[in-house]
Amino acid sequence: MPVKGATWRQVRFLYCILVFATDLKSSADNLDCALPLCHRPLVAESPHSDGEGHRCSEGHCRINILSAPVTSTPVMVEIREHDSLQFRQTLRHVDPVKGAAGSLTHRVDQLEGSLLTLQTRLQQFRDDSGQKLKIMENKMTSILGILLAVLTGKKLPCQAEPTTCISLLKSRRLTTLDMNTDLLKLLKTIGLLGSSVEQTEKEDNTFPRDCSEIYKQGIHDNGIYTIQPNPQREPFEAFCDMVTEGGGWTVFQRRQDGAVDFNRTWQEYRQGFGMLQGEHWLGNEALHALTKDGQNVLRIELEDWHGVKRHATYRRFRIAPEAHRYRLTAREYQGDAGNALSYSKHYNHDGRQFSTADSDNDNYPSGSCAAYYGAGWWFDACLAANLNGKYHRGRYTGLTNGIYWGTWYILTDKKTNQKFSFKKVEMKTRMLHT
Repeated sequence: MPVKGATWRQVRFLYCILVFATDLKSSADNLDCALPLCHRPLVAESPHSDGEGHRCSEGHCRINILSAPVTSTPVMVEIREHDSLQFRQTLRHVDPVKGAAGSLTHRVDQLEGSLLTLQTRLQQFRDDSGQKLKIMENKMTSILGILLAVLTGKKLPCQAEPTTCISLLKSRRLTTLDMNTDLLKLLKTIGLLGSSVEQTEKEDNTFPRDCSEIYKQGIHDNGIYTIQPNPQREPFEAFCDMVTEGGGWTVFQRRQDGAVDFNRTWQEYRQGFGMLQGEHWLGNEALHALTKDGQNVLRIELEDWHGVKRHATYRRFRIAPEAHRYRLTAREYQGDAGNALSYSKHYNHDGRQFSTADSDNDNYPSGSCAAYYGAGWWFDACLAANLNGKYHRGRYTGLTNGIYWGTWYILTDKKTNQKFSFKKVEMKTRMLHT
């Protein structure tokens, strides 16, 4: 007989779920139906049924009632969870089935109660998890404080907020790219940095302007640091000389072993090339950003193959923007290497535009100095200095295309007519100390 408000197929579907959920292995009810969600009866029976039981006929599903007497079966259900949350369902009895409708209604009520209990416990679990996450975040903040204290050598008050640590980290100019960037990535990964911090990073000048700013923060070790001369542009790495003549020098050119070819295109000189640890050109865009504000000093250091070292310093140094072809300003010479950048009227590099083989901006009307000498430089017509020339290992003959400084104490061997190149050259800049 059909149950009011439901088909037998629906009753049978709910019955299978309820019997499976309560795991009543001694239940008097048994299904043997070929419908998809009830693959086998919960109570085993002989494959050959007698007259007291009924098999499923095609298209129908009937309840099999076993001939054995059914009694109330006590069931103890125990749910084990975290030590702080122990729950135990009390001993209850499962009443004998008194008809499909009554049994189904009773089981639906039980299921509803179980769902409500489960929902309550789930909420308790969420609350407990939230507290644990807060404790974990506090521990991570403490770890961050310890980490920054180790990196800076000073205790930082980071107990309140992780963002405070980041602010202090930046104010102390802990600026190596690997350390700073990787630390920020770590903090973002574990969720300790949010949009407010990222917005602050966009608005503020995150990194120091140049190596002299880093030096003023008490960092006096040579190395590669991250600087940001223009707060509107991306920061970049540079090698900082923190030892020579008061420290704080941003190195923008180095020659030492001939590992890098300096006969490059306009775009390559614009962006920079080489390796900061070795031979490199930092880039004309970086040079312009470093020298466009304030009064800047240029220092050139030379070393020949006899171990002789000399230097030239220009107290007024500036590189114009690309629109003016990175024009050079180098004045107020001091030093012992001679003022080759202002050698004479026709060989004066001060005030000249930058040239490369693919961008001729020199004062030589009959050709390209950059193409002829194989280097990017501030050529006149053509040169009294060319520190980006070809790296010759000691003496060489032929075209004067080596690393050249026209006021050096010896440029050629008069006996052999061989020319001398340089073993090492560095060009660096910093703000003028007042």
